[in-house]
Order: sequence, then structure tokens, then C-alpha cells
Amino acid sequence: MTIYIIRELQNAQSQQDGEKFFASTLTAAKRKASNLQMFHGTVMTIENENGSRVSVKENGKWNDK
Repeated sequence: MTIYIIRELQNAQSQQDGEKFFASTLTAAKRKASNLQMFHGTVMTIENENGSRVSVKENGKWNDK
């Protein structure tokens, strides 16, 4: 299992505290992040435990880094 950090941001350059959780795959992390998204039009980011971005969801599509 890997530790991921999910953040919901107003735009890709925003900063906000994230939620840490364990997931077995990046796909599982994306699924969890999509379920946690509270507002329409926000940007969801998934980061590794060390803080580097792994994936970003903008306009309803995930883009892996």
C-alpha cells in the first residue's frame, strides 16, 4: 500500500492542506479522490507521500504527471 495525499483546489496553482490515505494503486487513489470531490469545477490533485504530484484532475479528466 502507498500513502497518497488528495487536495481539492480552486485552480492548479492554489495551496491547501490535503488528506492522507492508503491506496493499493493509483487507480484506487483516483477513484477515492473523485468520490471526495465536493465542488463542481475544482481541481483535484493526488501527490505521493513526499509531496510530488502524481496526477491532476481538471475539467473531469485525470492527467498523470
